[in-house]
Amino acid sequence: MKSTKTFAFLGSSSLCLVLLLSGAALGQSSNPQTSSPAEQEQTRQLNQGITDANKTADEQSDRDNAQYGAAQQRYQEQLREYRRRVRNYEEKAAHYEAARDRYIAAHARYHRAAWPRRYEHRRIVDTRDLLGARVHTYNGRSVGHVVEVAMASGRVDALRVTLDRGRGDVWIEAADLRFDSDRKVVMTNLDRRDLYEMSRDSY
Repeated sequence: MKSTKTFAFLGSSSLCLVLLLSGAALGQSSNPQTSSPAEQEQTRQLNQGITDANKTADEQSDRDNAQYGAAQQRYQEQLREYRRRVRNYEEKAAHYEAARDRYIAAHARYHRAAWPRRYEHRRIVDTRDLLGARVHTYNGRSVGHVVEVAMASGRVDALRVTLDRGRGDVWIEAADLRFDSDRKVVMTNLDRRDLYEMSRDSY
């Protein structure tokens, strides 16, 4: 009998201990520990930092996109302008080549005077001082002034001359021209009357 009571007492003590531990555990799980004010402030600052960083990244991305868009627009405008100039140049070149062919065929009949010895070696080699230069015939008569220079393979191929007294324009090949660099005067071996006749031709 004595040993049986002792067992019962020990059993009751163990049960009480188990209940106490369980209660403490339940109390602890039902009342979770809250963050301290310092921890909460640290969390807020961390979140704000992330928000600010994202905002800065978005603003930088917007600026980059705007700059890229502007650069693309400038590039497209420059590309269109370049293509327009190429087309304009090609059209002018084709027009000039066609006119030159007709010029050669039509003007072969015009008389060319022999160059005086002092002009034999004064061929036009560059474009300096040409635009606006007066044009004289081989015998010294002033007939007009240069308004345009045509180039071929980097050299002067012909000059467009506006004749005096409203006589119109004529293209004169480089072979029919010399340049007096001392007087800044272009000389031609074509006769003045032939130049007037040439101005009535259409190319």
